[in-house]
Amino acid sequence: MLLNFFYIAIALLALSSCIFIHELGHFIAAKKRGLIADRFSIGFGPRLFGWKWRGTDFRISLLPLGGYVSLPQLADMGRLEGGEEETTDLPPISYADKMIVAVMGAVFNIILAFCLSLILWGVGRDIIKTTVIDVAPEQIVNSAGEIVPGPAFEAGLLAGDTILKIDDERIGDWMQLQNAVMTSTGRNDAGIPTTEVTVLRGDKELTLTVNPVLVTSEDIRTLGVQPGTDLVVSMVQENMPAFEAGMLPGDQPIALNGEPITSAAFLSVYLQNHQGGRIDVSLLRQGQNVILPIEPRVAPGEDSPRFGFAYFYEAQTERVHRNPFEQITIMGNTMKMTLVALVSQKSDVKVRNMSGPVGIVHGLTAMARYGWIDLVWFLALINVNLAIFNVLPIPVLDGGHMLFATISKITGRQLPRKMMEGIYTACIVMLISMVIYVSFFDVKRVGQDIGIGQGEEAQAGPVETPVVETETVKAIEAPESTE
Repeated sequence: MLLNFFYIAIALLALSSCIFIHELGHFIAAKKRGLIADRFSIGFGPRLFGWKWRGTDFRISLLPLGGYVSLPQLADMGRLEGGEEETTDLPPISYADKMIVAVMGAVFNIILAFCLSLILWGVGRDIIKTTVIDVAPEQIVNSAGEIVPGPAFEAGLLAGDTILKIDDERIGDWMQLQNAVMTSTGRNDAGIPTTEVTVLRGDKELTLTVNPVLVTSEDIRTLGVQPGTDLVVSMVQENMPAFEAGMLPGDQPIALNGEPITSAAFLSVYLQNHQGGRIDVSLLRQGQNVILPIEPRVAPGEDSPRFGFAYFYEAQTERVHRNPFEQITIMGNTMKMTLVALVSQKSDVKVRNMSGPVGIVHGLTAMARYGWIDLVWFLALINVNLAIFNVLPIPVLDGGHMLFATISKITGRQLPRKMMEGIYTACIVMLISMVIYVSFFDVKRVGQDIGIGQGEEAQAGPVETPVVETETVKAIEAPESTE
């Protein structure tokens, strides 16, 4: 329990550092340009505690939904941000002042992401580098728990094919492949999802149309292909056949009665078709071949026989040393694809797939458990996401300030204060509502990850960054399942 609090504390500190760096960019730029900065806040709403220094109130505020530097000459939002009245009779500032100060938060996030990427460049990071299909199963399990034809198999993709592009987006590793499929926006006239997949087969390039299937409780698109992976037992249920036969966490089941295990669907179909009696489960245990005779049975309250173990697919990884420009480009491209998918009516990416503060802290906590390299990578990803998100032309965000400043520059007059207040208020309400909405699903995902309310069917789904984060932790490439 104490260790869990330690990792959570690291996650909160890491997220706060990202917000602090962003606001520090605004603050330093404002001071250098001679602007008044009367508050520097981590969080919104009423002040909890802090200190005053050189005319600025540095504070921690009640609502931990981000942070701000109060710059009344740029956009006076005193009542909305911290509960105070607006400052009046301040000297005007130039268009250049407004644009430079507004953009410097994003610039500081990119600088931090670059510094973190320098570390990753030096030490390297383990990823699934290959894009060669190892398995294209005939059947997979969709988000409704139904066994359906494998989309890649149906489209004619074969084991050994190397995936080069998804919808003309060049793929450099397996995570980019997953992200490109999840955020794809193809859909035919019948409303069925489509993805154009370019593969290298032998010395020929082929482009095939695949109809992705929605999987997991997140309803995300998948081609139904796997890289070189190992099926690993994560948990053995007491008083069930696998436990009684001596199966252990860490075992790697490879065959049932001599038939190779090719997918989760294979296990489900095999059990459904089994007519009773023992099944010889072949597995690897610390490099040794072991055969366990196990007779599946129905657990109390269930209606189908199971072995009684949970498993996940652990992918084969290799260490890569990508330079900072390549890493930041990949992260930015992932964010771009996510935003496009989020606003497209043809994609299956929804607002609920994004993560708010709860989900991000949970992701950071998981990364801290995996190791400092993964934590550094995730922090770099968050900073790139913050930079891009904040320059979107949405009121109350930095991009909104830049938009209003540009409109004022073009029209030659300031926008009416009451109109801007109304717009800011409406956008703040919308943003807070969105955070509350996605946090509901964040809590649900966290509950699934730690097994609350899911009984024996608890799943360990992917760690989500704003879908953004769709790059999953490498040890849980596929959702955890039970058989």
